[in-house]
Amino acid sequence: MRALIVDDERLARRGVVLRLRKFKDIEIVGECADGLSAVQKILELSPDVVFLDIQMPGMDGFEVLRALPKENLPGVVFLTAYEQHALRAFEVHALDYLLKPLDDERFAVAVDRARKLDNSTSRIRMTERILQMLGRDSEKHTSHFIVRTGSRIQIVLVEDIDWIGAAGDYTELHVRGRSHLLRETMNSLEQKLDPAKFLRIHRSRIVRTGCIRELRSIENREFMVSLSDRSEHRSSRTYGDRLEHWLSSGKT
Repeated sequence: MRALIVDDERLARRGVVLRLRKFKDIEIVGECADGLSAVQKILELSPDVVFLDIQMPGMDGFEVLRALPKENLPGVVFLTAYEQHALRAFEVHALDYLLKPLDDERFAVAVDRARKLDNSTSRIRMTERILQMLGRDSEKHTSHFIVRTGSRIQIVLVEDIDWIGAAGDYTELHVRGRSHLLRETMNSLEQKLDPAKFLRIHRSRIVRTGCIRELRSIENREFMVSLSDRSEHRSSRTYGDRLEHWLSSGKT
């Protein structure tokens, strides 16, 4: 069984490593100190089980799981310092967790349960329970995009995107002066974005409303839209109603 350890505290990771080394059938494939690198490692290494800290700065343990495609969700043993009374959600969904500071006997029980996940049926059942607890199936708008470039895997946070442009059958995410090619169509991507934060102004352009700095009227309900990254984008009459509605609503 292949295990990945994710915790922002070095001593906590060390504690899990030392305990796992007592089990000859477990291979430790890596350690991560933050959520973004955890997503990358899970996608790269496909571990059987992840010992995952819930409370981490930036991207917490739950956000790590939300960022993963359903088919890439591993078996999970949550690591947490939550008080016992706050763990009812885990018990209701039959998910395993370890309370910090770790207890050797309880750790051995968690490892034994993780072994039983080493088949497709058990893994699917746990995935369903994780998604149910996270409310993933009812989550309408995405918060991350996973971009693959050769052997590299990058996590692009939706909140960092300035604008999105069409690139044939793909799209380009423009983030702070850099672009990332995403293998997804504009129509498909638009459905995943929060319309309160992103506005389609052209069949080949979606902009984050918080980045709009100026609009210059051109003709026939068309505008030149200037963004905070100094890029300019021409809107089309087809999407004129959306832009005018946004202007009248006063939202950013």
